Amino acid sequence: MKIVRHMFVGATLLLTLAAPSAFADDHPINIPSGPFGTGSNTLSGAMEQISKKTDAKVQVVAAESPGLVFNLKQLKAEPGTKADTLTPYTFGLAYLAENGLKPFSEPTPAPKLLATYLLGSVWLATLDENIKEPKDLIGKRVGLGRPPQILWTIEPELIIKHGWGLDGQIDIEYLGTKQAAQALLDGTVDAAIIGGYADPINKTFSPSPQTLTVIGSGKSLYHIPWGEEAVAKTIAAGVGINEITIPKDAVAGVNADMAGFFDPIAWGAYPEMPDETAYEITKMIIDNVGKFKEYHALGKLMSRESLAYGVDPAKIHPGALRAYKEAGLK
Repeated sequence: MKIVRHMFVGATLLLTLAAPSAFADDHPINIPSGPFGTGSNTLSGAMEQISKKTDAKVQVVAAESPGLVFNLKQLKAEPGTKADTLTPYTFGLAYLAENGLKPFSEPTPAPKLLATYLLGSVWLATLDENIKEPKDLIGKRVGLGRPPQILWTIEPELIIKHGWGLDGQIDIEYLGTKQAAQALLDGTVDAAIIGGYADPINKTFSPSPQTLTVIGSGKSLYHIPWGEEAVAKTIAAGVGINEITIPKDAVAGVNADMAGFFDPIAWGAYPEMPDETAYEITKMIIDNVGKFKEYHALGKLMSRESLAYGVDPAKIHPGALRAYKEAGLK
Protein backbone atom coordinates (compact mmCIF):
# COMPACT_ATOMS: atom_id res chain seq x y z
CA MET A 1 0.00 0.00 0.00
CA LYS A 2 1.33 3.40 -0.94
CA ILE A 3 1.26 5.92 1.91
CA VAL A 4 1.10 9.60 1.01
CA ARG A 5 1.98 12.15 3.69
CA HIS A 6 0.82 15.76 3.39
CA MET A 7 2.03 18.69 5.48
CA PHE A 8 -0.52 21.27 6.62
CA VAL A 9 0.82 24.67 5.58
CA GLY A 10 -2.44 26.50 5.06
CA ALA A 11 -6.02 26.00 4.02
CA THR A 12 -5.33 26.47 0.32
CA LEU A 13 -3.11 23.39 0.16
CA LEU A 14 -5.54 21.32 2.17
CA LEU A 15 -8.43 22.20 -0.10
CA THR A 16 -6.47 21.06 -3.13
CA LEU A 17 -5.94 17.70 -1.47
CA ALA A 18 -9.61 17.18 -0.70
CA ALA A 19 -11.72 14.59 -2.47
CA PRO A 20 -15.34 15.22 -3.49
CA SER A 21 -17.87 14.99 -0.66
CA ALA A 22 -21.40 13.61 -0.70
CA PHE A 23 -22.23 16.19 1.96
CA ALA A 24 -20.84 19.29 0.27
CA ASP A 25 -18.76 18.92 -2.86
CA ASP A 26 -17.13 22.32 -2.51
CA HIS A 27 -16.51 22.14 1.23
CA PRO A 28 -14.65 19.02 2.39
CA ILE A 29 -13.74 18.94 6.07
CA ASN A 30 -10.03 19.18 6.74
CA ILE A 31 -8.06 17.95 9.76
CA PRO A 32 -4.52 19.24 10.37
CA SER A 33 -3.82 16.11 12.35
CA GLY A 34 -0.52 16.65 14.15
CA PRO A 35 2.95 15.13 13.61
CA PHE A 36 3.29 11.82 11.77
CA GLY A 37 3.34 8.85 14.15
CA THR A 38 1.34 10.45 16.96
CA GLY A 39 -1.99 9.12 18.16
CA SER A 40 -3.68 12.32 16.97
CA ASN A 41 -2.27 11.86 13.47
CA THR A 42 -3.20 8.18 13.25
CA LEU A 43 -6.71 8.50 14.68
CA SER A 44 -7.45 11.52 12.47
CA GLY A 45 -6.32 9.46 9.50
CA ALA A 46 -8.66 6.73 10.70
CA MET A 47 -11.52 9.22 10.69
CA GLU A 48 -10.74 10.04 7.07
CA GLN A 49 -10.93 6.35 6.14
CA ILE A 50 -14.15 5.85 8.10
CA SER A 51 -15.73 8.80 6.30
CA LYS A 52 -14.87 7.15 2.97
CA LYS A 53 -15.92 3.60 3.86
CA THR A 54 -19.27 4.31 5.52
CA ASP A 55 -22.46 6.09 4.49
CA ALA A 56 -21.36 9.22 6.36
CA LYS A 57 -22.59 12.49 4.87
CA VAL A 58 -19.23 14.20 5.36
CA GLN A 59 -15.90 13.73 3.61
CA VAL A 60 -12.92 14.21 5.92
CA VAL A 61 -9.36 14.80 4.71
CA ALA A 62 -6.51 14.48 7.23
CA ALA A 63 -3.09 16.06 6.66
CA GLU A 64 0.04 16.09 8.80
CA SER A 65 0.75 19.30 10.71
CA PRO A 66 3.56 20.45 13.03
CA GLY A 67 1.35 20.18 16.10
CA LEU A 68 -1.73 21.28 17.99
CA VAL A 69 -0.39 24.70 19.03
CA PHE A 70 0.51 25.40 15.40
CA ASN A 71 -3.02 24.46 14.33
CA LEU A 72 -4.70 26.98 16.62
CA LYS A 73 -2.29 29.74 15.61
CA GLN A 74 -2.81 28.92 11.92
CA LEU A 75 -6.59 28.98 12.25
CA LYS A 76 -6.44 32.33 13.99
CA ALA A 77 -4.28 33.67 11.16
CA GLU A 78 -6.69 32.27 8.53
CA PRO A 79 -10.18 32.62 10.10
CA GLY A 80 -11.84 31.99 6.75
CA THR A 81 -10.83 28.32 7.02
CA LYS A 82 -12.61 27.67 10.32
CA ALA A 83 -15.93 26.67 8.76
CA ASP A 84 -14.35 23.70 6.98
CA THR A 85 -11.66 22.66 9.49
CA LEU A 86 -11.66 20.58 12.63
CA THR A 87 -8.52 20.26 14.70
CA PRO A 88 -7.11 18.07 17.44
CA TYR A 89 -6.69 20.02 20.69
CA THR A 90 -6.79 19.53 24.44
CA PHE A 91 -8.78 21.38 27.07
CA GLY A 92 -5.53 22.42 28.73
CA LEU A 93 -4.38 23.86 25.43
CA ALA A 94 -7.67 25.76 25.17
CA TYR A 95 -7.03 27.30 28.61
CA LEU A 96 -3.57 28.50 27.58
CA ALA A 97 -4.79 29.80 24.22
CA GLU A 98 -7.73 31.75 25.58
CA ASN A 99 -5.58 33.36 28.27
CA GLY A 100 -2.65 34.15 25.97
CA LEU A 101 -0.25 32.07 28.06
CA LYS A 102 2.88 30.42 26.69
CA PRO A 103 3.27 29.02 24.08
CA PHE A 104 0.76 31.66 22.90
CA SER A 105 1.88 35.29 22.78
CA GLU A 106 -1.68 36.67 22.80
CA PRO A 107 -5.22 35.44 23.52
CA THR A 108 -6.20 32.94 20.84
CA PRO A 109 -9.71 31.52 20.34
CA ALA A 110 -10.11 27.83 21.18
CA PRO A 111 -12.38 25.31 19.46
CA LYS A 112 -15.58 23.76 20.80
CA LEU A 113 -15.67 20.01 21.36
CA LEU A 114 -16.79 17.59 18.68
CA ALA A 115 -15.46 14.39 20.25
CA THR A 116 -12.82 13.27 22.73
CA TYR A 117 -10.63 10.44 21.48
CA LEU A 118 -8.13 10.09 24.33
CA LEU A 119 -7.97 11.05 28.00
CA GLY A 120 -4.33 11.78 28.80
CA SER A 121 -3.20 11.40 32.40
CA VAL A 122 0.31 11.82 33.85
CA TRP A 123 1.99 11.98 37.24
CA LEU A 124 5.43 11.86 38.84
CA ALA A 125 7.26 8.64 39.66
CA THR A 126 10.54 7.91 41.40
CA LEU A 127 12.91 5.06 42.18
CA ASP A 128 13.59 6.53 45.64
CA GLU A 129 11.31 4.93 48.24
CA ASN A 130 11.89 7.92 50.55
CA ILE A 131 10.07 10.27 48.16
CA LYS A 132 6.42 9.74 49.06
CA GLU A 133 4.67 13.10 48.90
CA PRO A 134 5.06 16.55 47.34
CA LYS A 135 7.17 18.09 50.10
CA ASP A 136 9.74 15.35 49.59
CA LEU A 137 10.44 16.79 46.14
CA ILE A 138 11.58 20.19 47.45
CA GLY A 139 15.10 20.79 46.14
CA LYS A 140 14.98 17.60 44.07
CA ARG A 141 15.47 17.25 40.30
CA VAL A 142 12.31 16.41 38.37
CA GLY A 143 12.32 15.53 34.67
CA LEU A 144 9.37 16.71 32.58
CA GLY A 145 8.69 16.84 28.86
CA ARG A 146 9.73 19.72 26.65
CA PRO A 147 8.41 23.24 27.42
CA PRO A 148 5.66 23.35 24.73
CA GLN A 149 4.12 20.00 25.74
CA ILE A 150 0.77 20.61 27.39
CA LEU A 151 0.10 17.27 29.10
CA TRP A 152 3.68 16.28 29.90
CA THR A 153 5.04 19.65 31.04
CA ILE A 154 2.74 22.65 31.30
CA GLU A 155 -0.14 21.04 33.22
CA PRO A 156 2.15 19.29 35.74
CA GLU A 157 3.88 22.63 36.35
CA LEU A 158 0.49 24.28 36.93
CA ILE A 159 -0.42 21.63 39.52
CA ILE A 160 2.95 22.09 41.23
CA LYS A 161 2.20 25.83 41.31
CA HIS A 162 -1.53 26.02 42.08
CA GLY A 163 -2.14 22.65 43.70
CA TRP A 164 1.03 22.00 45.68
CA GLY A 165 2.16 25.58 46.21
CA LEU A 166 5.73 24.57 45.41
CA ASP A 167 6.42 26.88 42.48
CA GLY A 168 10.18 27.52 42.28
CA GLN A 169 10.99 25.01 45.03
CA ILE A 170 11.52 22.02 42.74
CA ASP A 171 14.36 21.83 40.20
CA ILE A 172 12.45 21.25 36.96
CA GLU A 173 14.42 19.90 34.00
CA TYR A 174 12.78 20.06 30.56
CA LEU A 175 14.08 16.91 28.94
CA GLY A 176 11.34 15.44 26.75
CA THR A 177 9.16 12.48 27.65
CA LYS A 178 11.51 9.71 26.48
CA GLN A 179 14.56 11.50 27.85
CA ALA A 180 12.93 12.12 31.24
CA ALA A 181 12.16 8.40 31.60
CA GLN A 182 15.74 7.50 30.71
CA ALA A 183 17.11 10.12 33.10
CA LEU A 184 15.09 8.52 35.90
CA LEU A 185 16.57 5.12 35.10
CA ASP A 186 20.07 6.63 34.86
CA GLY A 187 19.70 8.39 38.21
CA THR A 188 20.25 11.89 36.81
CA VAL A 189 16.83 13.04 38.07
CA ASP A 190 15.06 12.13 41.29
CA ALA A 191 11.60 11.85 39.73
CA ALA A 192 10.14 11.96 36.24
CA ILE A 193 6.83 12.38 34.49
CA ILE A 194 5.12 9.16 33.39
CA GLY A 195 1.56 8.23 32.46
CA GLY A 196 -0.58 7.33 29.50
CA TYR A 197 -4.21 7.18 28.45
CA ALA A 198 -7.27 6.29 30.50
CA ASP A 199 -10.65 4.80 29.73
CA PRO A 200 -12.81 5.92 32.67
CA ILE A 201 -15.79 3.94 31.41
CA ASN A 202 -14.12 0.52 31.56
CA LYS A 203 -11.56 1.68 34.17
CA THR A 204 -8.58 0.64 32.06
CA PHE A 205 -5.27 2.39 31.44
CA SER A 206 -2.79 2.22 28.57
CA PRO A 207 0.75 3.28 29.58
CA SER A 208 2.66 5.51 27.18
CA PRO A 209 5.79 4.07 25.47
CA GLN A 210 8.22 5.84 27.79
CA THR A 211 6.25 4.64 30.80
CA LEU A 212 6.58 1.09 29.50
CA THR A 213 10.33 1.67 29.26
CA VAL A 214 10.49 2.52 32.96
CA ILE A 215 8.29 -0.41 33.92
CA GLY A 216 10.33 -2.76 31.74
CA SER A 217 13.53 -1.90 33.60
CA GLY A 218 12.41 -4.16 36.45
CA LYS A 219 13.31 -1.48 39.01
CA SER A 220 10.91 -0.79 41.89
CA LEU A 221 8.78 2.20 40.99
CA TYR A 222 7.16 4.57 43.48
CA HIS A 223 4.45 7.10 42.61
CA ILE A 224 3.69 10.58 43.92
CA PRO A 225 -0.06 11.24 43.57
CA TRP A 226 -1.17 14.75 42.72
CA GLY A 227 -3.94 14.41 45.32
CA GLU A 228 -7.61 15.35 45.09
CA GLU A 229 -7.13 18.71 46.79
CA ALA A 230 -4.27 19.75 44.52
CA VAL A 231 -6.21 18.83 41.39
CA ALA A 232 -9.29 20.68 42.66
CA LYS A 233 -7.23 23.82 43.37
CA THR A 234 -5.73 23.69 39.89
CA ILE A 235 -9.16 23.33 38.30
CA ALA A 236 -10.41 26.24 40.43
CA ALA A 237 -7.54 28.34 39.02
CA GLY A 238 -9.12 27.87 35.60
CA VAL A 239 -6.86 25.17 34.17
CA GLY A 240 -8.79 22.94 31.75
CA ILE A 241 -8.26 19.58 33.41
CA ASN A 242 -10.62 17.17 35.16
CA GLU A 243 -10.37 14.81 38.12
CA ILE A 244 -9.78 11.12 37.52
CA THR A 245 -8.88 8.07 39.57
CA ILE A 246 -5.99 6.03 38.21
CA PRO A 247 -7.00 2.44 39.00
CA LYS A 248 -4.96 0.13 41.17
CA ASP A 249 -2.36 -1.84 39.18
CA ALA A 250 -2.67 0.48 36.17
CA VAL A 251 1.13 0.68 36.32
CA ALA A 252 3.60 -1.32 38.39
CA GLY A 253 3.80 0.17 41.87
CA VAL A 254 0.31 1.70 41.85
CA ASN A 255 -0.87 -0.36 44.80
CA ALA A 256 -4.13 1.51 45.37
CA ASP A 257 -6.44 3.80 43.42
CA MET A 258 -4.62 7.09 42.91
CA ALA A 259 -6.11 10.58 42.63
CA GLY A 260 -5.01 12.27 39.45
CA PHE A 261 -6.14 14.41 36.54
CA PHE A 262 -6.87 13.98 32.88
CA ASP A 263 -6.85 16.32 29.94
CA PRO A 264 -9.28 15.43 27.16
CA ILE A 265 -7.49 15.10 23.82
CA ALA A 266 -10.18 15.84 21.31
CA TRP A 267 -11.32 16.95 17.90
CA GLY A 268 -12.82 20.40 17.98
CA ALA A 269 -14.31 22.98 15.65
CA TYR A 270 -14.97 26.69 15.85
CA PRO A 271 -18.45 28.26 15.95
CA GLU A 272 -17.89 29.22 12.30
CA MET A 273 -18.47 25.58 11.37
CA PRO A 274 -22.18 25.18 10.55
CA ASP A 275 -24.17 23.25 13.15
CA GLU A 276 -25.29 20.72 10.54
CA THR A 277 -21.68 19.96 9.56
CA ALA A 278 -20.62 19.53 13.19
CA TYR A 279 -23.66 17.32 13.76
CA GLU A 280 -22.85 15.02 10.84
CA ILE A 281 -19.17 14.68 11.84
CA THR A 282 -20.05 13.87 15.44
CA LYS A 283 -22.80 11.46 14.44
CA MET A 284 -20.31 9.66 12.19
CA ILE A 285 -17.88 9.30 15.10
CA ILE A 286 -20.58 8.07 17.51
CA ASP A 287 -21.93 5.54 15.02
CA ASN A 288 -18.48 4.19 14.11
CA VAL A 289 -16.51 4.58 17.32
CA GLY A 290 -15.75 0.86 17.45
CA LYS A 291 -13.91 1.02 14.13
CA PHE A 292 -11.07 3.26 15.38
CA LYS A 293 -9.34 0.32 17.08
CA GLU A 294 -8.80 -1.20 13.63
CA TYR A 295 -6.36 1.63 12.86
CA HIS A 296 -4.51 2.16 16.17
CA ALA A 297 -4.35 0.35 19.51
CA LEU A 298 -5.36 3.58 21.26
CA GLY A 299 -8.70 3.30 19.49
CA LYS A 300 -9.53 0.54 21.99
CA LEU A 301 -9.86 3.27 24.62
CA MET A 302 -12.60 5.02 22.66
CA SER A 303 -16.25 4.36 23.42
CA ARG A 304 -19.57 6.11 22.89
CA GLU A 305 -19.65 7.10 26.56
CA SER A 306 -16.12 8.55 26.54
CA LEU A 307 -16.58 10.88 23.56
CA ALA A 308 -17.97 13.72 25.68
CA TYR A 309 -17.05 12.34 29.11
CA GLY A 310 -16.94 14.99 31.84
CA VAL A 311 -17.41 17.88 29.40
CA ASP A 312 -19.61 20.86 30.24
CA PRO A 313 -22.23 21.17 27.45
CA ALA A 314 -21.25 24.83 27.12
CA LYS A 315 -17.87 23.67 25.76
CA ILE A 316 -19.44 21.45 23.10
CA HIS A 317 -20.18 22.71 19.59
CA PRO A 318 -23.99 23.11 19.30
CA GLY A 319 -24.15 20.75 16.33
CA ALA A 320 -22.18 18.10 18.21
CA LEU A 321 -24.34 18.56 21.31
CA ARG A 322 -27.40 17.78 19.20
CA ALA A 323 -25.78 14.50 18.10
CA TYR A 324 -24.98 13.54 21.69
CA LYS A 325 -28.50 14.30 22.88
CA GLU A 326 -29.99 12.21 20.08
CA ALA A 327 -27.68 9.33 21.06
CA GLY A 328 -28.65 9.66 24.74
CA LEU A 329 -25.10 10.63 25.72
CA LYS A 330 -25.87 14.09 27.12
